[in-house]
Amino acid sequence: MTAGAGDPASGPAHGPAHGPAHGPAHGPVPDPVPDPVREGRPGAGRGLLAWLSVLVGVAVLALGAWVVAARWDEVGPALAEIGWGPTAAALALTGIGVLATGECWRTLLAALGGRPAPLVAHRVFYVTQAGKYVPGSVWPVLAQAALARRYGVGRGTVVTASTLFLLLHTATGVVVGVLAVGPAVAGAWAWLLYPAGAAALAVLLPPVLARLLGLLARTGRVRPGTAPSWAATGRAAGLMALAWAAYGAATWLLLRPLLDGSSPGAVRLAVGGYALAWVVGFLAVAAPAGVGAREAVLVAVLAPLVGVAPALSVALVSRAVLTVADLGLAAASSGVLARGRTG
Repeated sequence: MTAGAGDPASGPAHGPAHGPAHGPAHGPVPDPVPDPVREGRPGAGRGLLAWLSVLVGVAVLALGAWVVAARWDEVGPALAEIGWGPTAAALALTGIGVLATGECWRTLLAALGGRPAPLVAHRVFYVTQAGKYVPGSVWPVLAQAALARRYGVGRGTVVTASTLFLLLHTATGVVVGVLAVGPAVAGAWAWLLYPAGAAALAVLLPPVLARLLGLLARTGRVRPGTAPSWAATGRAAGLMALAWAAYGAATWLLLRPLLDGSSPGAVRLAVGGYALAWVVGFLAVAAPAGVGAREAVLVAVLAPLVGVAPALSVALVSRAVLTVADLGLAAASSGVLARGRTG
């Protein structure tokens, strides 16, 4: 399966005679690009990345199990009270959130001229995003650049799109976190958080994104040029809003069985707490997928509602649900689950 930006050219060929004369907007693809998923080839380290991600994901779950075992007298009843129904519903909502982030990345990639088929773009995203379970936040970006090249998208285009994705992901997380949980967490000091929210909102403006890309281009990794249009940026930000809503709703479903009667503001704290926890976990680059830092923030936000032990249960189940969603989509996208159909 090739993934050019348009239909096969009907005019003079722009590449070698033995290859198709079409490709992404920034240049031709000289030869048909093989699909490593269909051919079962590891290509660009895809197989190694997928298996390494699974192994690290198992280690993350094992760490969570150890934490649960250490505080089982407190956590056990809360886990039992959450139940399988809310957990399954939370998994479904978390999957929707991950799908929305994948479409956000594809939107930014297309805005920069990288236009593989939508299914191919999502496949690249989910396989490589599993690299976040390896310590260091840069691995997904490097893996996306390596794998996307096999589909005719230039390395600079992919790195720039992934950089924009991380900027928008983090900026929207800060905005949601500050607006939703700032006053509740910071109390009288909440006003100190608002400049951070204002700065994050500014990052969502295409002129500001263009300036940031210009600064990052000095590293030689990011492609200089204009930022995505207002329409593309707005669509990407809207998809991230959908993702935060889905993640927050999943957190609230896990929290609801532990609430003692009505708790006004519980939904707001679940949505904002998850967003704020993700941002802190992302900034903790040494921790794979923000393990530990993310849970600590989520517990701090939710503990006033239900207590520390129940909040820890919610954080741990939320982590397990996200890991299952991430690794499940990575496995499906890398062909582990689809091989029987594509054979």
